[in-house]
Amino acid sequence: MSGRAGDWDLAFTGERVVPGQTPPFLVLEHLVRYRFAARSAAGCTVLDVGCGTGYGASLLAAKARLVVGVDNAPEAIQYAQANYPGGNLRFAVADCRNLPYPDGSFDLAVMFEVIEHIAEQEQCLREIRRILLPDGILILSTPNAARSTKVIEEPNPYHAKELSEDELRELLRPHFAEVQLLYQQELSGSGIQAAASAAPGPADVVEDLSAASEAKYFVAVCGRRPAQVSMERALGVGGIDHQIAIVQDLRSAHRDIEALLRQREEEQREYAKNLTAHQRDLEAKQEVIEAFLRQREENERQYAKNLAAQAEIIHNQEQRIVALDRRLQEEIAVRDRQLAELESQNASRRMELEWLYRWIPVNKLARNLLYGRNLRRRLLRKLGLRS
Repeated sequence: MSGRAGDWDLAFTGERVVPGQTPPFLVLEHLVRYRFAARSAAGCTVLDVGCGTGYGASLLAAKARLVVGVDNAPEAIQYAQANYPGGNLRFAVADCRNLPYPDGSFDLAVMFEVIEHIAEQEQCLREIRRILLPDGILILSTPNAARSTKVIEEPNPYHAKELSEDELRELLRPHFAEVQLLYQQELSGSGIQAAASAAPGPADVVEDLSAASEAKYFVAVCGRRPAQVSMERALGVGGIDHQIAIVQDLRSAHRDIEALLRQREEEQREYAKNLTAHQRDLEAKQEVIEAFLRQREENERQYAKNLAAQAEIIHNQEQRIVALDRRLQEEIAVRDRQLAELESQNASRRMELEWLYRWIPVNKLARNLLYGRNLRRRLLRKLGLRS
């Protein structure tokens, strides 16, 4: 959307008031809370925790000495700074679980529709108690989690923890000595008043049937001592134009819901179509996988068969090698014995020849004649004897 002093795109989610986008009946709920808190803001330093787009902080600034609005959404703070400038109005990005302000900095803190968004609720309340003056006041609102007449039964995805009345009291008591719990309800009424140009005056409630109505929101006023806060009823009144706008919003919402339902049906059909195609694709891939597994099993069986055949061949070859080695060892042993016998025979003959050479007294010529020169030389050379 386009802001009055800047262009910030803020989508309406139902959790933040966006001027020009939020339905009038929701805007009225928020305005009533801020008008109620403004009664206690005169001359005070005020911290608006979860200020959103800043419209409520600007209402408080009309009476307060200084108002600081904080929110953890930078886009909301940018919108607030652009659209609600003021000398006594400041905006900053901050987390309510770790506020960047010294102890005792504020007289009044307001926190509307914030605590249910925080999982660390105790830590958030400790921080708010810290930055308040000893006599400071906290005005807090939150939806009634136990309400039996909710329009939407599904859990709110933006809420971390919604609170019942007892849970809210138990959460606040450790941090504030005095807790006054008020109830915000949706009312239906009929009024008699002067012309629209006349100044509004006090309203006389001639018939009040709201006591039996169930609270939609709790509004807690918390402090160290009984709070000096006006407990008079605060009413936000919308005329027939407001009621018409509500009906138009409901009709528009109904049309939007029907369009969403048609879109969801179309998406479901498309999803079913895609799911069927995906399932067929999965089945085809499963068949490919199964074929691959079968082929792998067959390959593994063939591999095992080949491996067994190779193992058998290797075993047979090993057996042959062992047999050949045994035969070779036997042949070596036989030849070693034969060699030993030959060496023994050679030794005996050598001894005989040495004996002959030493003891037969013949001259060189007789020996040459007896043995023959060449024969003797060869014989002596072979026997390793000197000639």
